[in-house]
Amino acid sequence: MTSRTAPPGPDPDQPVFSVWGPDGASIHCRICGAVDEVVFTEVPSMAGYGEDTSARCTRCGSAETTDPIFGWRATPATWPPPLEPHQP
Repeated sequence: MTSRTAPPGPDPDQPVFSVWGPDGASIHCRICGAVDEVVFTEVPSMAGYGEDTSARCTRCGSAETTDPIFGWRATPATWPPPLEPHQP
């Protein structure tokens, strides 16, 4: 009897984005492979000081966020996206 398990998903303790290209001027999504498809957002922190920042891949939805209270956290998307169920 063999056991089938799903392959491990992306690690939420690892960065989602990395610098890319010969000059390091591009941003690469390590989840889906998109280059320069990242949206950065900064807003005043809900903690009352500092800023909350977010970087989100427009292709797969993976994100990295930072804030003064919780610090850095990654939210990698499932990639490739699951197949849609067949509709008869």
